[in-house]
Amino acid sequence: MFEFTVAGHVIPLFLLVLTGFTVGVVGGFIGVGGGYMVTPALIVFGFPGYMASGTDACHIAGKAVISSIRHRQLGNIDWTIALAMVGGTMLGVELGVRLLVYTKNIGLSGVVLLAASVAVMLGLFIYTQIETQKSHRKLEADRKAGKEIGREVKVSKIPLYFQRIPIMPIIKARKARLVISMWVIVIVGVSTGILAGFLGVGGGFIRVPALVYVVGTTSHLAVGTDLVEIVVSGGYGALRQSMEGNVDFMAVFFMIIGAMIGAQFGSIATSFVRGPAIRYILSYSLILATVGAMMRLVYVLTGGAQEWLAFVAVVFTLGEMVFLCLFICSLVWFAVRHKHGKAVPEWVPPLVVTT
Repeated sequence: MFEFTVAGHVIPLFLLVLTGFTVGVVGGFIGVGGGYMVTPALIVFGFPGYMASGTDACHIAGKAVISSIRHRQLGNIDWTIALAMVGGTMLGVELGVRLLVYTKNIGLSGVVLLAASVAVMLGLFIYTQIETQKSHRKLEADRKAGKEIGREVKVSKIPLYFQRIPIMPIIKARKARLVISMWVIVIVGVSTGILAGFLGVGGGFIRVPALVYVVGTTSHLAVGTDLVEIVVSGGYGALRQSMEGNVDFMAVFFMIIGAMIGAQFGSIATSFVRGPAIRYILSYSLILATVGAMMRLVYVLTGGAQEWLAFVAVVFTLGEMVFLCLFICSLVWFAVRHKHGKAVPEWVPPLVVTT
């Protein structure tokens, strides 16, 4: 046990290290900071809502640097898109932090954070799951027909609409192989930045779907490019949260220890799978985090009267992250087996890379 004097609670260290490791694996794989899982978890561990948000923002910034370096080596970053989003991201983070300070001052930060998390994550899960299942079926049909399939397949036509918007300036993203109005990218940055500043997250759980379904990048590029944005939003958010006194740096330190290892594995794992596999993990992480956040919301709304809810919420929070890590490890294992001609489940071949 360790007493975190700033947060004002005594918390087992292994919980923070394990949280950092598991979220590092998941974040490196799907390109998110993992704050939509960590911030609610810290609230249940005993951190006040504003302290959980600020502490997680610092943890996210450090982990994103590690993951970004690895994804740069894998060629998964479009710097044109990343740099175009920076200004909008920073503006959005500032607006989000100010909104968080307001809820903190009226004493509703915990309730508002959890309620907003549930609403946003549930909507994203539904859309991402539907689209990814359609893409998976198309991959399977093409494979059985003997057609050559690449690392990415999407059935959504929404990006085509946004790519036709003729508002100047128009930028050419060579790595992503697309041409689009810079204003579309800036607006994506502002909207996700607001969530990053308010929820204490990197904004990746909405920015990755936005890059895929609005801007039109591949899933792999969305992951790497988003992690660059998380470095910016997380770093700026960490600075602002520190200025407001919302950060326990000892808790950040212990989470970073676990994240340093987990982020490396998660980033490398993306080279074994196709785009829909990444989106599957993203959607599953969203629905699991939604259920966990709903449990924690009920616990907070009942004034902490139902102690069993707090216990179940902690177990579920750690369980969901361990489950996602095991799922990612399974995909890598199946990819290796399939590459060597060994038996794998029928749903695996369209989702993994064999070359």
